[in-house]
Amino acid sequence: MIPDIGHLVVIPNYFVLLPAAPLAVWILRRKADPRWTLLALIALGHATAIVGLTIFPIPIGGQEFYRHTRGMSGDNVVPFATIVDQLSHLSLNNLRQVSGNLLLLTPFGVYGPKLWPALRDWRRFVVVALAIGCAIEVTQYIGSTVEGFSYRITDIDDAIMNAAGAVAALLAWQRIERSGVIERWRHYFPDSAAGSAS
Repeated sequence: MIPDIGHLVVIPNYFVLLPAAPLAVWILRRKADPRWTLLALIALGHATAIVGLTIFPIPIGGQEFYRHTRGMSGDNVVPFATIVDQLSHLSLNNLRQVSGNLLLLTPFGVYGPKLWPALRDWRRFVVVALAIGCAIEVTQYIGSTVEGFSYRITDIDDAIMNAAGAVAALLAWQRIERSGVIERWRHYFPDSAAGSAS
């Protein structure tokens, strides 16, 4: 049963699992390198969570009330305008918004360069991270336009914060790898293949 949120009838978040499940099966059936498989599943889970959080739930009924009371309002296309306002008026809600936007793409900073080696160049990574953040905002704007009201607020600063969080994660993870911590950790947990051969 599709739940009713206020005046809206929506397609709930868990519908995003419908395309994710067969993709997960496809990844597992490839029987690729275990590390690649794990990273691919993490990437799929992360992408699924992003879609579930930023696109779903999707209204399919009851939009008329919001079209008349809210309309298309609240969007921001001026870089850093929202960020400056949130930092100037710190509150629990603003802190939650800022931290949420920073954390949204942070896992991409770890698995992205592993799955796509071209992203190990931080400049290329910045471009891709910004493109992903902008794609989320554009999708939200298109969805709001179709609905006839700002169901999701489109804000260029969200894309900037998303990319900043991903780049920070990339640089931090690269520093951790250079420190040798990962290799020392692997020393205590050798590959299963090596263990079975001994």
